[in-house]
Amino acid sequence: MGVIDNVNLEYEARAMLTEQEYLLIKDEYLKKHNNAVFLVNENAYFDTPDFYITDHHMVLRVRKINEDKKELTLKIQRSDVCIEINHNLTPEQEKDLYENGRIPNQPIRGMLLDSAVRLRDIKYITTLKTERIEIPFKNYLFVLDKNYYRNKVDYNIEVESSSENEAKRILKEILDSFGIEYRTNYINKAKRAIKNL
Repeated sequence: MGVIDNVNLEYEARAMLTEQEYLLIKDEYLKKHNNAVFLVNENAYFDTPDFYITDHHMVLRVRKINEDKKELTLKIQRSDVCIEINHNLTPEQEKDLYENGRIPNQPIRGMLLDSAVRLRDIKYITTLKTERIEIPFKNYLFVLDKNYYRNKVDYNIEVESSSENEAKRILKEILDSFGIEYRTNYINKAKRAIKNL
């Protein structure tokens, strides 16, 4: 398997949902749109014992793509954009990461060092499983997530668009159409899982 690195910029807006709100939006969107994509993501999260990575608005995870493919990702949240660096892991690199906390990829390792992360302290923290529904529209991507972690289940909605303001505007319109308040106190799912919130 080859090793591929790429960097993405993501402009997103998210909000938490209750189970009832999630089911209401899910039922309505699946009735109206036959182009929905259903995914199951399994993310293993890594941090230091004092949660330095999480507390500095970063996420370090391994995502299981399929039985043969795992992807190491570092996400760094800036004021209005999320920088995402991805690296396909070999089985040997994955084993070394879990057993020794060793980061195999130079861009990811370099970004962590630039952020003063003590690489020797990185360890596996927890796993989160997400059942995701994605519906692409012309100018944005609509996402509904059902998340499982630490014996908890929660729900969120997400819009990815060309800018953070555009994503927030679209998300607010969607929620307004269902009479749901746009709650802006969103805590990202990695932090919820890592800190067991």
